[in-house]
Amino acid sequence: MPLSKEEIKNILIKKQPDLTKKDIASFLKITSYKIIGAKEIIIKRGYPSKKAFLILNGTVRGYYISNAGIEKNILLRREGYLVGDAIKLFNDKYQRYTYEAIPETHVLYFNYPDFEKLAIKNPSIMQWLLNIFKEIIILQNYRIESMISMTAEERYLDLIKINPSFLEKAYAKHIANFLGITPVSLSRIIKEIKEKNYL
Repeated sequence: MPLSKEEIKNILIKKQPDLTKKDIASFLKITSYKIIGAKEIIIKRGYPSKKAFLILNGTVRGYYISNAGIEKNILLRREGYLVGDAIKLFNDKYQRYTYEAIPETHVLYFNYPDFEKLAIKNPSIMQWLLNIFKEIIILQNYRIESMISMTAEERYLDLIKINPSFLEKAYAKHIANFLGITPVSLSRIIKEIKEKNYL
């Protein structure tokens, strides 16, 4: 069921409480609301425009395809997150990643340069943009560190702690891929965790 304009505004207010109604109205003017069905593509690898999107409701995975033709998940994101390929958005290079809705997902599409222009004119939106950059840097650093310093079981437990909704909204194969393990290994880890009463 489509979200009403009021529902969309309320989601934005909840996720970004420092924005005024006027700020939100300005942002919505540069966006396009879409409902993406489960397993449908939101932005495809090679896409020519500098499009990004904000997840209003649902869960998204981003992946690239290796030279061997294997999909590698590079991100799992839920509602409230802004998603886009930084290489394409900032350098106008080739769009490397494909973004796919896991369950039905509601998004706001926008041209990233329009968002930057809006931020330059509006201090509150500029602060939002800066917060997005900070969040991305923290997430990327954490992802690198966790892959180096944590076991697969520790990464899984940490993912549950940070984002328990992934258990309900993401397929086990996507979670396993994101954690850098096989679905069989993930099943074993879940079984062992239950036996240890961690969950």
